[in-house]
Amino acid sequence: MSQLICKSKRYALGSLLLGLLWHSVSSAQPMDLLDTWRLAQGNDPEYQAEQAAVEAGTEQRSQARSLWLPNIGATATAGRAGRTSSVEGAQFIMPGTLDNPAGMTSKDVEFNTSVRGGDLYSYGLGIKQPILDRARLAQSRQLRLTAEVAELKWQAARQSLLLKVAQRYFAVLLAREKVSLLTNQKNQVDLVHKESQARFALGDRPVTDTYETLAHAQGLQAQLLAAQMQAELAAADFTDLTTQTPQHLLSLPLQTPVQAPHLDPLADWLTEVVQLNPMLQMHAKGVTIAAEQVAQYSSWSSPTLDLLGHVGYEKLDGSGRYGSALNKADEWMVGVQLNVPIFTGGYRSSKHREALHLQEQNLAQGEVLRQQIQQQTRAAWLGIQVNGQQISALQQGVKASQERLAATRLGHELGDNTTLERLDAENAVAQMQLELLDAKVSLIIHQMQLAALVGGLDEQHLLQANGYLQKP
Repeated sequence: MSQLICKSKRYALGSLLLGLLWHSVSSAQPMDLLDTWRLAQGNDPEYQAEQAAVEAGTEQRSQARSLWLPNIGATATAGRAGRTSSVEGAQFIMPGTLDNPAGMTSKDVEFNTSVRGGDLYSYGLGIKQPILDRARLAQSRQLRLTAEVAELKWQAARQSLLLKVAQRYFAVLLAREKVSLLTNQKNQVDLVHKESQARFALGDRPVTDTYETLAHAQGLQAQLLAAQMQAELAAADFTDLTTQTPQHLLSLPLQTPVQAPHLDPLADWLTEVVQLNPMLQMHAKGVTIAAEQVAQYSSWSSPTLDLLGHVGYEKLDGSGRYGSALNKADEWMVGVQLNVPIFTGGYRSSKHREALHLQEQNLAQGEVLRQQIQQQTRAAWLGIQVNGQQISALQQGVKASQERLAATRLGHELGDNTTLERLDAENAVAQMQLELLDAKVSLIIHQMQLAALVGGLDEQHLLQANGYLQKP
């Protein structure tokens, strides 16, 4: 089975520039699926949003790394300040001298300082290095996981855009083919109506033939108007995607055979889609993020341990109640700090219970998503099988209906078949041709959907789809 090939953003930009260059130098050439893809890359807002999210994810990786790097801060202060201090009950000891070898000791000493309106200068430098912090570890892991989710979203957006390109391209082709077939069918019915009127005038046909052909022509006119409206809407969707009008596209020829590919058993696809589907991978990352949230608020992970360092200096110079005064202080400190929350008002326990409930919600949502993805895989796999059989049956049906129409036309001219039988034969051919074209397009789209479900849709699938098209 095909594997996901992650394209770099540089390659995507290069493809966009090549697409714009192609459009400027060869706008008269028919636009194929690859050309449409290159134009859509530079215009689809969802794809561009996910590209920006990938760039943001790169920054989240840097943020995760920064959580475990030391935080260094410096402060500096200059200004005017005042300070008054008083110390009572101190003991004063004077060392001995020649005159008094025993020294002197005084108790109940009082020290007073006073600075009023002095000059203050200070600076400080501090560093803090986290050593043990479960909440910080959870945050760093969540940031990295969020960055990985952004990449998966970009890959999913790329797959979605590739599929959207094919769907809108073939929607235009199908709508135009339907308009063309209905126009041809209406022209044939108009001819039969004129012929019925002429033969009725000659008495060769009953008047009911003219009413039947007229009613059929009016019914086809209503279908043609609806088909033309649908063609305009499909063209508008194409223009929204590429900013270009779909004037020159390739065509899907009716007679070109489209073979259904040989697929591995459905059970293998169901197993692989669980492992490779971008949406399921994103959800698995989300479950891991929820688990980190639970661990962040666990009771055993509450304490934090940090390595601290600080150096500072302060000088206050001025005069006060006791005359001139100068206060200076130098300090430094290196050590570790342990922080243990004892009571937080129930906040941490409540957050822990909330995280557990959210984790259960994510697990349940993941199971729902898995079932949905596997159901989509079954539908795409079975669609390929059924479309292949439909194409084989409809190709034979188109051939048989065309032979029936030729015989009915001859019988109508000879009078062996009624006008209603001829109209029915005309309608059967057009309807069978439309069903055949629709089955061919469905087969191509189902193949691309199956590839996208396992994350393997790429430009090669568009190139393969181009092989079914030809210049008009």
